[in-house]
Amino acid sequence: MSERAPRPERIAAAARALGSELRDLLTLYADAVGANLAEQFQMVAWDREQLIGQVQQRLDALRTLRFRELGDTNVRIIERAHQPLESLELVWTNLRQGRRVKLEWEEGACAVVPSLLRPLARVLESTVGAPVLHIASTPWVRGGEEPSASQMAFKVAQNNPDDPGMWPVVGVRRPGPRVAVVEASGDRELAAYVLARTSLRRSGVDPRGIKRAYVVDTDDRFLRHLKRVWVGAVMGPPDAPFSFAGPVSSSVREAFLDAHRSWERVAGGEVLVAGGDLARPSTSGRYLAPALFACDWPAPDAPLVGPMMVVVRSRIDQARAAAEAAAREGGQVVVVGATARNYPGDVRYIRGALLVERLPPGLPDPRPV
Repeated sequence: MSERAPRPERIAAAARALGSELRDLLTLYADAVGANLAEQFQMVAWDREQLIGQVQQRLDALRTLRFRELGDTNVRIIERAHQPLESLELVWTNLRQGRRVKLEWEEGACAVVPSLLRPLARVLESTVGAPVLHIASTPWVRGGEEPSASQMAFKVAQNNPDDPGMWPVVGVRRPGPRVAVVEASGDRELAAYVLARTSLRRSGVDPRGIKRAYVVDTDDRFLRHLKRVWVGAVMGPPDAPFSFAGPVSSSVREAFLDAHRSWERVAGGEVLVAGGDLARPSTSGRYLAPALFACDWPAPDAPLVGPMMVVVRSRIDQARAAAEAAAREGGQVVVVGATARNYPGDVRYIRGALLVERLPPGLPDPRPV
């Protein structure tokens, strides 16, 4: 590290002292942040509130952490276009670990993050006596790809403490594929709502959205639950309290319609719920009626874009193979089932029954099918 660079202990102490300021700024400007998420990402009310609340909780938890070891490698962090606010916690975690940080952002990323951090960057510089949080003035490599392993190794080897452009990128990472496994023992009604929430959220453009659900012992009752929820999900204006998801861009609409046509031609495939343009009088934006498909395992390599998902009829060993493939790509598996079964990698288990009071607005009320 350069002789002019502040010691990690000083950076960590200054960031720790300012931790409550970041949390308070997010709270103070919560309405403005929510308005930006609605305007820039067409995010509906319940989704905005949940996202801001989750970031606040993570920042609260970070304030109580104590790091045994401090880092001496400076880092770059990127705010991703479709992963709003995710860089906030990562930026402050690295500062708390004594690292200098450069924040960059992709074209189309959340404009709120740099605005929140700029005043804190000035306070940190004044406290430490040197810049420790650099905030880029222009978007990061437009449409740029993730650095390869060899590029990352080169960046680490050439880590120049006085050149933020040479610091290695440590995140925010684009998520791997997220798939669902619905076991034979899983509650079918609960599974239908879980799949709707995780697939149709943000009109299917959320990079963590589920596009493939591997369902063991698929039955007509489950499909009736699923189709009713799919048809009943309300796609409406971001400022309407009843909306489950909002409008999409023209590029997403075109890709959705192209993907829909591809699935209509899939051999052995079935259109359970046909999707398409959805009229919304007196509103601006393009709305899509969600699409739902079904096929036998293995799922064909057909595109899934926007608010659409495919049910893959599977045996338990086939569903597990799909979960293992997602784990190898750094993805996540959502498992709905009553039995204790081990799956590899990042797994979220959902058991029990449907809790109506926890349903977000815009999904139909449960009823017998």
